[in-house]
Amino acid sequence: MAELPAPRPAADDVLAIACQEFVELVTEHLEGALPEDVERAVVEHLELCDPCVVYLEQVRSTARALHALPSPVLPPAARERLLDVFTALHPPERRA
Repeated sequence: MAELPAPRPAADDVLAIACQEFVELVTEHLEGALPEDVERAVVEHLELCDPCVVYLEQVRSTARALHALPSPVLPPAARERLLDVFTALHPPERRA
């Protein structure tokens, strides 16, 4: 996981984030991977920032659309060739 940007402390010691920070945190927010204090700051930001709510919905709809696509299938001949190349580059270790 990428290193999370440090949210800025607000004047009254409440953790606050800016729109740019939200954009950097949106994936972790959707995955539920943010620390509790950062998640709380994200939720508070979304309560006040309609453009970030729109951005969040765009990311969600893009993710849904991508999940709806069929998974690509590698043709068997291509798979075998890739495995041959991998094995040639990384031969199994021989045990004595």
